[in-house]
Amino acid sequence: MRNRLAEIDDIVKRANEQSDLIDQAYLMQLAVIKLSGHIDYCVERMIAGYLEEHTSSRVLAFAKRQAERLTNLNPAKLEQIVGSFDPDWQKAVKAFLDTDENRQSLGNLIAARHKVAHGGTTKATAQILTEYRKVASATVDVLFDLFLPLSGSTPKAAGTY
Repeated sequence: MRNRLAEIDDIVKRANEQSDLIDQAYLMQLAVIKLSGHIDYCVERMIAGYLEEHTSSRVLAFAKRQAERLTNLNPAKLEQIVGSFDPDWQKAVKAFLDTDENRQSLGNLIAARHKVAHGGTTKATAQILTEYRKVASATVDVLFDLFLPLSGSTPKAAGTY
């Protein structure tokens, strides 16, 4: 998962090195799409990992297919999905999203991705992408602690991350 972030960092670096503003804008938009996709991918993998440990094989096959279809995980959708596993987890995600600008930043990232994916443009700058990367990484970390806690530990309680 860290390799995916390194690739996105490289795209932003290349964009910043561009003298052509159109090329720079395209690379920044690519970074927005890839960063949003990183969250989707991580959530899918975490759900699959959790289900492999806690679910029978028949239910597992169905649930994995459903997890593969998760996209555009805006804050409300993310809270709903996590809450379908455990209400305390939903509270933990809500507490995380309500901290600082996390809810707004994550929502802006997903909205920017949606806009670009459907033919629009977004004014993503290195500064904005730095904020998006920060919230994407923190979101994945919170979810990782819930879905795949370190061996021998239990998922963190609501309000802790």
